[in-house]
Amino acid sequence: MKVDPIRDWQYVEAVLAARTPQEAAQVALRAARAMGFNHHAYVMKQPMLGPASDNDFVCFHDFSADWARTRYEPLRAKRHEGSDARVEHVRAGMPATSWNALGEVDHTRRDIGQRARNLLRSAGEHGLKSGLTIPLWTPGIDWAFMTLTTDATTDLRALRATLAPMNYFAHCLHSVLRRLQGEGSHPVLSRRQREILHWAAIGKTTWEISAILNISESTVYFHLNVAANKLNTRGRQATCARAVALGLLSL
Repeated sequence: MKVDPIRDWQYVEAVLAARTPQEAAQVALRAARAMGFNHHAYVMKQPMLGPASDNDFVCFHDFSADWARTRYEPLRAKRHEGSDARVEHVRAGMPATSWNALGEVDHTRRDIGQRARNLLRSAGEHGLKSGLTIPLWTPGIDWAFMTLTTDATTDLRALRATLAPMNYFAHCLHSVLRRLQGEGSHPVLSRRQREILHWAAIGKTTWEISAILNISESTVYFHLNVAANKLNTRGRQATCARAVALGLLSL
């Protein structure tokens, strides 16, 4: 799997410009295919504070009907989500991870990886040899994640080049979908916070940002943390993606 930064950025721009959830879903499909994945899914669950609505459980995918029926539709019910290794990985605050049908999982707790083995073995039986699972989070939801799978390899090393660009794309997709759902009022970022997020969004390190703006690295960290608190996000990529999706940051 090869990464083309220019092409990948085109999909980020396209999803940020989506005017409906359906448009965003179509961009997600094209991005997954362009990156070499055969299938993908986006799932979001938020607490039911009243009568059930279409926003309580959002799921779109291009998996087989059988796989979706057994591995995605049950997540609507709390009794099933509590035993799902993917949901547990998200709730544990783990980062984006790669996995394969042999039971190998990167970047998760050992106990979660062990509980995922039946799911991964079943994935292999359905031709899903390996893939990525990307945790997503914004205020007002219980959990969310994006999954991408391939039938081309079980070598986790082959997926590593796709992990960072698809992680950023997934966060942009999630933020756009939440905005299109009518999520809350927008926070206000200071000029300095917007400057720092701009450079962070295009891949500059903390040291590089400090040199560009002639400030200390600790000041960069401070403003990144303040921006993350305002946006209720965790991590630099999620903060940048949410700021762009809400129109608070232009690139």
